[in-house]
Amino acid sequence: MFSYDDLTTPIVGAPMAGGPTTPELVAAVSNAGGLGMLAAGYYSPKQIEADVLAVLKLTDKPFGVNLFSPTEPGENPEDAEALLQEYRAALAPIGEKFGLDLLNYELDIPDYYQANVDWLVENPVPVVTFTFGCPTVETIQRLQSVGTSVGVMVTKVADAEVSASRGVNFLAVQGSDAGGHQSTFRVQDAVNELSLEELVPTIQEVCTVPLVVGGGVRAAEDVRHLLNLGAVAVQVGSLLLLSEEAGTNEVYRKALLNSEYPETCITRAFTGRPARALVNDFVREFDEIAPAVYPHLHYLTAPLRTAAKDADDGSMINLWAGSSFPRQYHKNSAKVMLDQLMWSNS
Repeated sequence: MFSYDDLTTPIVGAPMAGGPTTPELVAAVSNAGGLGMLAAGYYSPKQIEADVLAVLKLTDKPFGVNLFSPTEPGENPEDAEALLQEYRAALAPIGEKFGLDLLNYELDIPDYYQANVDWLVENPVPVVTFTFGCPTVETIQRLQSVGTSVGVMVTKVADAEVSASRGVNFLAVQGSDAGGHQSTFRVQDAVNELSLEELVPTIQEVCTVPLVVGGGVRAAEDVRHLLNLGAVAVQVGSLLLLSEEAGTNEVYRKALLNSEYPETCITRAFTGRPARALVNDFVREFDEIAPAVYPHLHYLTAPLRTAAKDADDGSMINLWAGSSFPRQYHKNSAKVMLDQLMWSNS
């Protein structure tokens, strides 16, 4: 079974759904001595299969697949439908500018979770991680029985305790400075406010499993600091967005280097779940009124985000990024970026 002790570079490439994480990026991170992770949160089994096969053609090193744990029944508010309708009405004028009728847009919300787990049991990969919740003991043991190391991304001590008690092999501890979605276990949960300096030791007091730690990593000294806290590896995402192997679209890439977007914040505006993004017009206009309803909000805003991207409009798309995204980073290979993170840690 996979062990982080086997990595020559203690870096995990964060699974970044929506395009940035490609098989090429996963393989590049793994080939550089780290652990590449496929972002399969919104995938079907066929999509997972295609990407896994693509990775296997590019590397013989360990890699993993990340899944989103399903939203539990009753987790969204009782008035979710009314809240969604209000948000539709607020979004409608923006949608019209892009030729979209969001008031009448029919939401198609697929559920591939169990089918994806079944596929990964039948086609084992070295590592499987879960975001937005901890799988059942049965699911964890099914994956482990075929040699897969199972991890869960956590942001709070209580969630770490639950995950460790169910027998996971490791925890991915996510700080609030991380770009993209915060891995809160419940849609309504507030975001953790503890710094990693406070959160990691507190989790270590109640859990003995290995910890992968990330959030706000921008340079080699950050990696060294987190390893000194006791992490077995450090997870990075935003730093890889501009890598040559990343699938980050051009609108997104330009925005990441644009001084017009100097700040990030955690917002529910795009998906209903808290996620850290560059502050653009969409965030400014809709952050305060976005309901905590997931995954419905994700699928409601998806056509608008696609249309804005096609129109080269970075002001209306989700620009996930960590709080300390370094704009001095330029397009480079993932290996070069990992080497830069490790140069003073050898």
